[in-house]
Amino acid sequence: MKVLFAPSIPWLKSQSEYTPGSAPDPMAFLNALKKHGLEYKIIDPFRRPWNPFFGRDTLLQSIDILRGFRILFKERDADAVISVFEGAACSLGALRWLLRSKTALVQWDIGLTDWKLRNEIINFTLPKIDELLVLGGNQIDYINNNHEKCPSISAIGHYIDTNFYKQVPLCQDGFILSVGDDVGRDFQTLISATADIERNLVIKASRHAPACSRPNVRVIRGRISHLALRDLYAKCAMVVVPTHLTPNACGVSTILEACASGRPLIVTDNPGIRDFVIPAKHAY
Repeated sequence: MKVLFAPSIPWLKSQSEYTPGSAPDPMAFLNALKKHGLEYKIIDPFRRPWNPFFGRDTLLQSIDILRGFRILFKERDADAVISVFEGAACSLGALRWLLRSKTALVQWDIGLTDWKLRNEIINFTLPKIDELLVLGGNQIDYINNNHEKCPSISAIGHYIDTNFYKQVPLCQDGFILSVGDDVGRDFQTLISATADIERNLVIKASRHAPACSRPNVRVIRGRISHLALRDLYAKCAMVVVPTHLTPNACGVSTILEACASGRPLIVTDNPGIRDFVIPAKHAY
């Protein structure tokens, strides 16, 4: 069986530049496919000038009509195409319908936000794919209640490299750590809740960093390496994942990385992550 991956961002460059031990292994998942007898191929978004949105918003970048034509005309031996998020699935779904292609089309994860354009693309795409893979079970009900019907939806969970993020001795005197780049993080509530706590608070947030002038609060706004992030987990006493109520699995990567590192967790009871932190079972 041959499977094509159409990611929303370039994958091949990160694989070619990967040095073992420097980051989570980008080949671990793909190597698992090989062990199960699956042949795979990655087709990244085209670059400029063929893709005028390359390097801009990842949704528009990944629609990439020319990539869709290449997949449907030059990869006819593929049994399935897996679109990472809805961008590639949008163009592939439209082209597959026009060209009457029988290659199975699967979408892996979905961007559930309030962005009108994204929601219109999702509603256009969902009826045209064969399977949608989401991270959590709550997303299935949300999609069925708020979007066009999809032929089939399955919750598959989330993966991190536990050979890279692994348990180290707890730093009892360490700082409180919170990590996250998506808009669903509620850092301001965390800052308010820790106002009377003398322990230092470190927030790693590149895109939606909060403003705070307290001397014991450090906000890391720039991008850091995976090794530097792992070092933050190693030096902290606990990890806090504060979120707004979101339909997506907001904070799931941080939760799993903290667990793999052996760090105590405080997590907002968000329906989006109840598949990973189950009340009364994994949390109190």
